[in-house]
Amino acid sequence: MNYIFWLSMITLFYSFVGYGLILILLSRLRPTPQIPDNWVPPKVSFLIAAYNEAAVISDKLHNTLGLDSLGSEVEIIVVSDGSSDDTAEISRSVEDPRITVLELGRSGKAAALGKGLERCTGDVIVFSDANAMLADGTLVALLRHFANPEVGGVCGQITVEGSNGKTGGLGFSEGLFWKYDQALKLAENRLGGAVSAQGSVYALRREFAAEPQAGCTDDFMISVRAVSAGKRLLFEPNARTTEIVTESVSGEMRRRVRSSERAWRSLMANADLLNPFKHGWYAWQLFSHKLVRRLNPLFLVLLFLSNLALIGQGWFYTFMAVAQVTFYALAITALAKSEVRRFKPASIASFFLMAHVAMAVGFFRYARGNTSVIWTPSREG
Repeated sequence: MNYIFWLSMITLFYSFVGYGLILILLSRLRPTPQIPDNWVPPKVSFLIAAYNEAAVISDKLHNTLGLDSLGSEVEIIVVSDGSSDDTAEISRSVEDPRITVLELGRSGKAAALGKGLERCTGDVIVFSDANAMLADGTLVALLRHFANPEVGGVCGQITVEGSNGKTGGLGFSEGLFWKYDQALKLAENRLGGAVSAQGSVYALRREFAAEPQAGCTDDFMISVRAVSAGKRLLFEPNARTTEIVTESVSGEMRRRVRSSERAWRSLMANADLLNPFKHGWYAWQLFSHKLVRRLNPLFLVLLFLSNLALIGQGWFYTFMAVAQVTFYALAITALAKSEVRRFKPASIASFFLMAHVAMAVGFFRYARGNTSVIWTPSREG
């Protein structure tokens, strides 16, 4: 039991703290990638796959049309994946010759992106979620990196806010997570590059963009094609977007379980990227950032159970057991009662527990062969 306890403790410490510390230290020994000054703005295709996004699609299109492109020719492809609301009609009502609207039967986001890519004529494809409003300067910040022929793709930064307008809750905790995750991406930039993109906004050279495998996380599958081709995937913090997170625990759980199941399938489909002899620093980053992190639920369970068995064998084990029981009790209470989540420590505990339970359930769904193809955006309610 001592062996299991300390193995679990060390692995979790590496995942949550150690990897980041080592990464930041190593990244300071490497120069910041330079951006050539003499770049020619490429033609850009914005690709937006949407399902029942009538509430936001007009704002999204106006937001995209209003972005500074420094003279780049821009086209926007909206693919409505069998929407049962007015997503397609509202998209067409935004009268601009740069917008093309495709309507498909309900077939899933991967197929929608594949059909959209067939209509894209740009040198660079910018993928962006329908509910992700982009900040001024985002497009220029993404495109300038493509002056470097070694860069195959660029991902942006997401800021998360809670839908209830309060300082606590799931939105507050997820916002902290994204700040942590993007601090890692900044350090990863200097070594092997960003591990993968996040679907809110990222850009890829057209020659690397292809329809993702159904049942996988499309942003991961699409973006790592640049890495597979020997190019760098970069993180650009000045390409910014803000998204609102629902406070519905059940809705967030469903989204995260589905995401975890698809993430395992995506990672295993790209297992060759874990080869350090072929992909160098990137392989270590992918192993630590994605694989080890997704094994955390296993080590959390082992830590808890071995700790309970070691109570009475020293003050440290007793202290750790009390701390764990208290933490999980607070998390469960906060998940059950939304008013408790306004207390920030309870919000963080509930988010931590929900995220890791969802990862565990997602893994079991993947292991059983369950495949989620059709996606439904998580909304408040």
